[in-house]
Amino acid sequence: MQPVRIKIIVLISLVMGLFIFFYSLGWLKIVERFVFHSLIPISRSLFKVKEKSGTERAGFGTTQALTKAYVSLQQACVSKEKTDVNIILLEQENKSLRQQLRFLERTSVKSIGASVIGKNIDPIGSTLLIDRGEVDGLAVNYPVIAEEGVLIGKIAKVYSKNSLIRLVNDSHSRVAATVLNEEKSLGLVEGGYGISVRMNFIPQNEVITIGETIITSGLEPNVPRGLIIGKVESVEKEIYEPFQKAILSPLLPFDRLFSVSVLLP
Repeated sequence: MQPVRIKIIVLISLVMGLFIFFYSLGWLKIVERFVFHSLIPISRSLFKVKEKSGTERAGFGTTQALTKAYVSLQQACVSKEKTDVNIILLEQENKSLRQQLRFLERTSVKSIGASVIGKNIDPIGSTLLIDRGEVDGLAVNYPVIAEEGVLIGKIAKVYSKNSLIRLVNDSHSRVAATVLNEEKSLGLVEGGYGISVRMNFIPQNEVITIGETIITSGLEPNVPRGLIIGKVESVEKEIYEPFQKAILSPLLPFDRLFSVSVLLP
């Protein structure tokens, strides 16, 4: 075994000596250059793979960050929009309540405030549901107003804690009214299936002008004189008829009411 080991050691020493000798002479630079250039494509490929992997990780992180920022921004916008809507609704309700308060203070009429909690879905009717009822002292035919003394209808049904308002444009609505003209023309305001409001039974010989105001006449129980119903939009007059009629335009959009006042006797 010893001779073999000695031969191996001698051989390795010889190779190393030759390597050092050839390197000192510069003969190995050609081999070094060849090996270097051979390894460049491999190194470049390995770098691209690493760079791509790093980019994907970075991109994934960036995408997550952008998505999170977008969701946060969207939630902030939605929250702001909800806040803006609530502010608008509160401003509208406060305006309506202030107007009702001014009217009630001016007339000294007893009343009770109510909120609209439901609307009629019947295509031939027009009603609203409010959050006041028998426990609050309400009864059928009590007039209901909004803003500064605008009559929107009368109580049609009363429940324990709720009441149903029949609006003036309901087909079953009837209100004794008068025109603010020289003759103080009297008539009966009736609804037209939730579409129109008209004043009937106006004497043929009395002059009705477009734009004149129609108010309650005070000739029926519990409904005081002077509540505004609407304005004359057009007049229908036939020579052979004993009465003429006026088509009215309501002053308020009934489908956008949020708060009302019920007048008490």
